[in-house]
Order: sequence, then structure tokens, then C-alpha cells
Amino acid sequence: MEENNYIKLQQIICPSCRRPINTFNPKKLMAECPFCHSQLINPLVNPKNVLVPERIIPFTTDESMFEEAMIKTLVTTNYVPTDIFDSISTGSVIQAYLPMYLYEGTFNASWSCESANTDVGKNGKEQTTWLPQNGSTVGNFSFLCLANENSEIPDELRSFTYLFPYDVMMSKDFNIDMIDFNDDNLLTLERDTDSTLVWEKHGKDKVEEIARNKARYQLGNRQIQNFRASCSYNLNSKGSYIYVPFWFVYYTYGGRQYYFLMDGVGERKSFNNPIDKEVVNTINNKKKIKEYYPYLLILALVLYFSFPENLYISVIYLSLWFFGYVLIKLFIDQQIQELLDETRTKRSNAAQKL
Repeated sequence: MEENNYIKLQQIICPSCRRPINTFNPKKLMAECPFCHSQLINPLVNPKNVLVPERIIPFTTDESMFEEAMIKTLVTTNYVPTDIFDSISTGSVIQAYLPMYLYEGTFNASWSCESANTDVGKNGKEQTTWLPQNGSTVGNFSFLCLANENSEIPDELRSFTYLFPYDVMMSKDFNIDMIDFNDDNLLTLERDTDSTLVWEKHGKDKVEEIARNKARYQLGNRQIQNFRASCSYNLNSKGSYIYVPFWFVYYTYGGRQYYFLMDGVGERKSFNNPIDKEVVNTINNKKKIKEYYPYLLILALVLYFSFPENLYISVIYLSLWFFGYVLIKLFIDQQIQELLDETRTKRSNAAQKL
């Protein structure tokens, strides 16, 4: 194949975990391993040719936008410790083009089930009968599958990129000028599997899932049982090779590692975060008050049945219980919301000092 059908990458072998890392920068001699997250000093660098993809989805976000999204998420997510921005230690932000296969086509699904039909019988009671129902649905599908089956890819990265929606408006014909080869943090994974194998392993199941979901959508909120669906499909794109952009960073808090991932156009994200156990315990204790209070109704019922001649007293007690329940629920809910708002404000104030 001609030379212009390849991109020349540098493949770095991490001295710690011995896993290969592909980088676009031919002069890059330092990096952070996205697998074991150790800093690479004087890594083993070997030139490597990688086949040029057919299309590319360019980055429409930069590192500052990624960091802003991460900060906003940590601020607005409940139960994140208020000192997260004082104690957090982040590694290098990684910008990556991942190899993915595009599958586009149409599907046709036939389905059948039994639908609940509720009527009032002669005895005045509701009776449910199950009536057979069937139908068909057609539609289009378009999604991306990661073109790398390497088991050494971090689980969170594989889960996030496992099956990804495809936006044709974001996709461009591949042009080498769209990639900044001088970006020290720009990495990629190597395509290491055939598009047919990926389709057989992941794509077919995804199409069947899409078809079944659309069939279930036709049924609305009806109660059904024994739902069955069979699906046929027609592939228009049998695994076009595409570079898809992603951001990811790993950070530590309290001696444990966490991550934040985002696609390169800023539409989807995945993350985990530390939890402030003290806040969680405080809120759980408040919730228990709401959970235990209804049991006081038992005492009201005991009074009612034990002293029927004092109906007036029992009614007063029941009324007090009801109003007490409403007030406690409102009071506890308000306290919980105020605590969550207070912790969110503290995180927001700390983030503004970064």
C-alpha cells in the first residue's frame, strides 16, 4: 500500500507495565501511561506505521473545556467531598483518537406478545385477561464499535467507548492536517481486530437491542408478557474505519484513584468520584426519621380500637399524627436539601480559586 495511506506514529513501551502506547508526536520522550498511570522517563520509542482511517471526527473541545466540564461535574454531583479541589491530584490530561468501526443500515423487526386487558367481571371485581398481540417495526441504525479487543485497555475506557452513537454531521473525510502532531498529550490506540469480527461479536446484538426497544416503544405503557421479537437487517456501512476523539484524566483523592472521561465533542461523559461518608450518614439518619415515623400510626390505631368510647380522642390523635407526618417530611426534606446545597456551594467556591 502506498506510503500516504499510513500515519507514522511512535509506539512507546511503558517500562512499568510493558504495554504499548501509540503517540502522534515523533519527538515525544515523556508521557503518562494511560494504563498504569506512571510517568514515563526515557521510554523505549519505536516508529510505527498505522493505516489511515477513512473518516475522522475532529475535536471541537479543548483541554480547558474538558477541565471545565470535570469541575462542573464534581461541583454539582451530590456527596462529593467539599475539599475535593484542595486535595485532588490529577495526572496529565490525555487527548486520544480511538480507532472505531462504523456500522450503518436498516432493520426490520417482527414482534409478538400477550397484552393485559382488565375488565370488571359479573362479581364486580377486576379481571385480567391476556390477549395475543403482534406487529412489526422498521428503522435505521448508526453506531460505532471500538476497533480494539485488547484486554489490557482500562475497563472504564472500554465501557465508555464500547458502543458509541454516531453523528454524521460531526464526521469528516480524513485529512492529516486535522491532527496536531506536536501535541504532547495526543495518543491513540492501535486497531487490532477485523470489522467483521467486531460486528459478529458486538454489532449484531446492538441492532437486535435497537429493534427490540423500538418494538417495545410501540406498546407504550401496556402491561405485557411473553414478549418475543425477531430481527433482520441490511448493512449499508460494513465497518468504515473512523478516528473518534476522547478526553480522559485520572486523579487521586484520599489515596484512591478516580477518573473522568468525555468525548471530544463534549456531548457525553463518564466518571466516578469520591464520596463524603459523613454527609451520606447524616442524610441517611434524617431519612430514617421519615421511615420510622409512620409506625406511630400503629399506636393511633391501637387507641382507636382499644377505646371506642373515646372516639374523639382517637380522631384527634390520628389528626395530629397526619399533620406531624406532613410537617416532618417537609422539615426533613428541607434539611437534606439545605445540606446538599451547602456542600455544593463550598465546592463551587473552592473551584473558583483554581
